[in-house]
Order: sequence, then C-alpha cells, then structure tokens
Amino acid sequence: MTILRSLRLRPNVVGRRNYIVLGIETSCDDTSVCLYDRYSPAEPPRLISSLTASLDNKEFRGIVPSRAINHHQQHLARLVSQAVCPANNAAPQITPDLICVTRGPGMRGSLSVGVEFAKGLSVAWGGIPIVGVHHMLAHLLTPRLLTNGSAPRFPFLSLLVSGGHTMLVLSVSLLEHRILANTIDIAMGDAIDKSARELGLNGNMNGPELEKLVQRYDESVRGDGRDDDEVVGIKIRLPMQPKPGRPQAAAFSFSSFVSMVSRGIAQKGGIDALSESDVLVIAKQIEDAIFDHAVDRIRYTLSTVPRDEAAGIQDFVCAGGVGANLHLRKKLKEAFADRAMNFHFPPPELCVDNGRMIAWAGIEMWETEGLHSTYDIMPTAKWSLEDIVGEVDGWRRIRSHE
Repeated sequence: MTILRSLRLRPNVVGRRNYIVLGIETSCDDTSVCLYDRYSPAEPPRLISSLTASLDNKEFRGIVPSRAINHHQQHLARLVSQAVCPANNAAPQITPDLICVTRGPGMRGSLSVGVEFAKGLSVAWGGIPIVGVHHMLAHLLTPRLLTNGSAPRFPFLSLLVSGGHTMLVLSVSLLEHRILANTIDIAMGDAIDKSARELGLNGNMNGPELEKLVQRYDESVRGDGRDDDEVVGIKIRLPMQPKPGRPQAAAFSFSSFVSMVSRGIAQKGGIDALSESDVLVIAKQIEDAIFDHAVDRIRYTLSTVPRDEAAGIQDFVCAGGVGANLHLRKKLKEAFADRAMNFHFPPPELCVDNGRMIAWAGIEMWETEGLHSTYDIMPTAKWSLEDIVGEVDGWRRIRSHE
C-alpha cells in the first residue's frame, strides 16, 4: 500500500466515535449528499439530512456524461450547503468531522466533481479527513448501516445488481472480497432497461415502470383465472445453459435478452400490434427470464464453492438499483430457501445510488481500519472490488490502527 502525504487530522476526531459525517455520491448522474451524527458506537448513526438531485434522462434515452457533469456542478454545492445549514438559519452551521466521498468506480467526470469538491471542503474546514469510498463496497455494506455493523456478519454473499454492474461477491472481511461471478457483457439493469424500451417504455427509470406492468399482470392476466400455459407471449430462452461439449461458467450474460425481446415483438407485428394484455404478458416474461437466469447462474456458482467455505456463509445481500425489485427478491428467497440463509434487502431508497451508503462505508473504513485518504487521490473510473486498498494509492492509516 502506497502511503502519501496525510491530511492534517483534527486531534479531537482521531480515536473518538461522537462525530459528524458528510457523505457525497456523484458516481453517475444523481447528486446525493447526507449528514450523519455518529453519536454512539453502540447505535446506528443518526441521520441529520439526506438530499438528492436526480437528472431526467428521458429525452436522451440514457445517460449523457457531459450532462451528468453539469448536473453535479450545478447541484452539489447547493445540496451540501442545505445539509450543513439548519433550515431556520438560527443555529450555527454544522461543521462535519469526516468527509466520505465516492472515489470510484463510475464515470470519471462525475467522480471528479465530488472528489475535488470534497478536497476543497476539507481545506476550508481546517483539514478534516477524507475517505475515498469504493462505490460497490458501499452498496454491499448498506444493510450493515441499518444494524450498526452487526449484520450481515462476515463472511457473506452479495448480489450487486444495477445498470452498470452485476456480480456475485463473497465478502470475507471489510477489505477482503472475492468476485465469484461477473457479467460477461451488459449488466442486469441495462438489459432490463433496453428490453423495456423494446416494449415501448421510455421513461427516466424503465426498471420500476416494467415492474409496475408485472404487478398489473399479476392483478389482471393471472387474476382472471387463466393458467400461465394459456398465456401466449414471445420466445425467451435462458442463456448459458449446459450443452454437451460446452463447459459451464460462473458468470452472467444478459445481452441476448434484448435481442430476443426485439425479435419476438417484431414477429408479433411490432409494438403497435400489441394489445394491452400482450404488453403485460411480455413484461412478465422479461422479468421472469432475466431473474431466472440470475438465479440459475448463482446456483451454479455456489456449487463451485468448496463445501467447508460455503458452510460458513449464513447471510445473503441483494443491493444496487435492481435490488429494490420485489419480484427479484421473491425469486431469490424461494430459490435459496433450502440454504437457510438470512436475506438482507436494503429499503428501496438505499438501493439506488445515495450519499448515506457512502457515508457508512467511510465510517466502517475509518473506525475499523483507521483508513483515510490524502489530497493526492484521483477519481478512479475502474477500481477492482478485490483490491480496494492495494490497487489505488493515496491511503493513510491512523497510527493507532497500524
């Protein structure tokens, strides 16, 4: 681990637990900040404020990096000001003791806005420490925020599912993680979004809109007494199924779902030829197929884990934006009920990118490992979860933790 010049740490911050934490998240297109009061080591931090400015990408059918950068530059200072200044303007400004900011992975331009702003705040506030947080680490640690780090307990499994990532991770400790399976093409959230567009959805967040269609399917199509066998949709096959002469792979693959949905709708005469019932049926097929593929690949991957190692895993986390989907949560619970694992699903507002998860991950790194970042840190667009400390420089450890 490369040790660079340290920040000047406030003597009253080092080694104590009652302190104020600012969390900043700008890895993609949403600007999010939060302020926590770490008032007790025995209780979860008390939330003072949580603010997010979301960017509407509907018109552009996806994220435009330059628009995301402008969005962060426009809103980040305002959100931080609102977080640290009481609404009535009567009380004095709250000055944080620790700043936790997303360093990566993500879009470099977006990350730069947050990282450089955090450095400036640190200087302005007298050299308070910064923790540059790994975005995916923050997602998988989110359930521990709600339990003050007591659950899930290491080692535990995490399915991290979003528009940019899909991976199954074994977390042995705070800084030791092993990716058991990754996607070989696009992420689950990306496949859902693109498949939903083929079905005619063109919102800012197509995943939740598709989930609403599936809920309507359960209420209407299935609710009218018809069996699934009587409902005609399109052909969607699960990829990566075992075939003679083709070895199994511990991986996910979602790109083929988009082409299968596109081809199936075209064979029905296109979007305009679909009835309302057709749309609901195909929406259900899309979610079922994508989630069934994830379950199938997780099941195979776990079969490759040594039995003695698997026996110690008692907790399963599903986090990331797609982790808020109730249909996915149900399928995971049903598929792995025989393993008697404890399932941890963060509330929906903590599944999407947010400053609260960044703050908590920074708290864990600060309190458990004594780690903070120096002013030399740079935004890191690609950053392996398997080498959080060693892959990037700019780390400093508090002497009491060395």
